[in-house]
Amino acid sequence: MKTKIISWLFLAVSIACAYAISFIEDYSLIFLIVLLANFGFASFYAKKLDKTVLNVSRLLLGALFVYSGTVKGVDPLGTQFRIEDYFYAYGTEWAVPFALFLSVVLNAAEFALGALLILRIKTNWVSVLTTLMMLLFTITTLYDALYSPVPDCGCFGDALIITNWQTFYKNLVINAFVIVVLLRRSTFSEYRSKALEYSGIFLVVFGFVFFEYYNIKNLPTIDFRSWKVGNRLVPENPQPVKYFLTYKNIKTGEETEYLSNELPWQDSVLMSNLKWASSREEDPNINEMNTFPMLDENGEDLSKQIVSDSNYTFIFVIYKLEKVNTELVPYINDFYESATALNYNVVMLSSDLPSEYNTFCEENNMVAIPTYNSDDTALKAAIRSNPGLIIVRNGAVIKKYHQSKFPEFNELIKELK
Repeated sequence: MKTKIISWLFLAVSIACAYAISFIEDYSLIFLIVLLANFGFASFYAKKLDKTVLNVSRLLLGALFVYSGTVKGVDPLGTQFRIEDYFYAYGTEWAVPFALFLSVVLNAAEFALGALLILRIKTNWVSVLTTLMMLLFTITTLYDALYSPVPDCGCFGDALIITNWQTFYKNLVINAFVIVVLLRRSTFSEYRSKALEYSGIFLVVFGFVFFEYYNIKNLPTIDFRSWKVGNRLVPENPQPVKYFLTYKNIKTGEETEYLSNELPWQDSVLMSNLKWASSREEDPNINEMNTFPMLDENGEDLSKQIVSDSNYTFIFVIYKLEKVNTELVPYINDFYESATALNYNVVMLSSDLPSEYNTFCEENNMVAIPTYNSDDTALKAAIRSNPGLIIVRNGAVIKKYHQSKFPEFNELIKELK
């Protein structure tokens, strides 16, 4: 009876800690002590835990690894970009070319370990590998929490964004389950058929790698980002922007801020003593905006105008000129000419310098599409394709196309109509 109480108490505390993480975004010494105590408790009582709780721990650990691997596996390029951030932060730029390979391997390993834990295949070895992976993750996320070399580790891809401290706390909760499974690994029954076990390993690993390959060669099967199809980029019924004006009384020196439509025009004496000092604007829609700056040659942000047009706007995205397949240039030229002939809007978003973009156009005979400059991180988040095509209208994303699936213009117009 005592063993069952201790076992279920461990499980309840672990789940409660996991839930509490959502409310604790920054450093908390008390919470850190609780998590470390829970890990110590799990280590000390692991061999005494009830078998039901032991299996629940294994299944929870496996499910978490499967979820984490899957949400990153649907978007291996996103994980690649995060790994590149780490390489730059740690001064190991030489490793950047290996980022995509590492993304595929780590995602597949995480998914496979979780799936094999759930299926109870080679649990003895899988528990050891899981422990080593979590040791690496825990050390990395502790460094992130202390020094923030990258703002987001991407542990759950774009499906769940949490702070660096929350990520570290999350790993401490997971480690409590990891140590339990590791110390009790010999008690899990396994399959008698080795052929069945190895077949399961092969299907899990290579099936997931193929899934990742598909998502690299196409857009992610599940899009967690703000520019996914169907999302609004600007509010459907935006509230009016408020403009505030500050005037200084030339007699008293006092400064007063007025809402633009509430200036005391009726008081001519007061107005004669006021001198404009400054102004500011307050946009109540700012938290609902999912656009990013799209700067013209004068540095003016025209993003809201571009995405809000009542006509279809076709946005080609290039976030790295040096990696563009130049064989697509004729397609882009024909698309631009066909679309503009029917009075559709076509623009190009690029993160490269205007001079570099112009040189690229000249060398590859690409037409002069109206081009706006944006941050490469924002462009990568908007679409995982270089180049890519995004169709927007009335402030919403209508369609997105990977370069391998660029549509014929006439067929596309028929679909849109």
